[in-house]
Amino acid sequence: MFELKKIIGFLLMPLPLGLGLVTVGLALGALRRRPLGALALLLGWTTLMIASNRGVSARLTSSLENTYDPAPVAGAAADAWPKDLREAGFVAVLGGGHGDAERLSAGQRLSTSARARLTEGVRLALALPKTWLVVSGPRNATDNDETPAPPTHARVLADAAVELGFPRDRIVEIDSARDTAEETIALRRLAGDDTVALVTSAWHLPRAMRLARDAGLRAFPCPADYLGGRDAKLSPFSWVAWDAESLANSTRAWHEYLGRAWASLTASRNG
Repeated sequence: MFELKKIIGFLLMPLPLGLGLVTVGLALGALRRRPLGALALLLGWTTLMIASNRGVSARLTSSLENTYDPAPVAGAAADAWPKDLREAGFVAVLGGGHGDAERLSAGQRLSTSARARLTEGVRLALALPKTWLVVSGPRNATDNDETPAPPTHARVLADAAVELGFPRDRIVEIDSARDTAEETIALRRLAGDDTVALVTSAWHLPRAMRLARDAGLRAFPCPADYLGGRDAKLSPFSWVAWDAESLANSTRAWHEYLGRAWASLTASRNG
């Protein structure tokens, strides 16, 4: 079921969906099913055009990124920090991916999202000296049996945190959770009734908080890794501009909306 969910989710992303519709349209046209072929071509072209539009992409991501306020900045007065955040026992950084290039430092092996999440998590954990820093993520899938096996994502995150000056004896690694739902369940087992400062990308946080509630985890939202900037303003030019970055950002947002729909479906089935 886990692998099937990943495959279906991938096929429903704007690029594979749009290209798939275009391919079907061309095939139908070659088979002289021209009305259906033209419809498939139109749907595929429209999917790609909408998803790669800068204005559409910005609207999709901002609707997610503005859900929660960012954590207080360094130097803010103590009473500016929310009580639940001040009393948190754990700062948890959700996994964001890494590469297995051995000659690079741990920080340089992290994806852009993972690096931004970890930086914010380390900042908060240093400001809250009684907390544990929790990092999460399994080993990358490999096609062969490597000896020794590459490190888990949790270990790469932990090594990167140490490179940033964070003490290793305050780090807890969760290396068995494969996705956000499993991460929140593992965090609930670890933290019990303690509050967890949940650090992830701002566009991913609404779904993560929903899954945290479903798992019974007391989570305080701590967004990081903003795609468009919380207060970014759109110009009229944005609606007549298309680029690959907008397609990538729309894909992230669409993935989150699909994930939330799946979470709602599974919750209703389990309920």
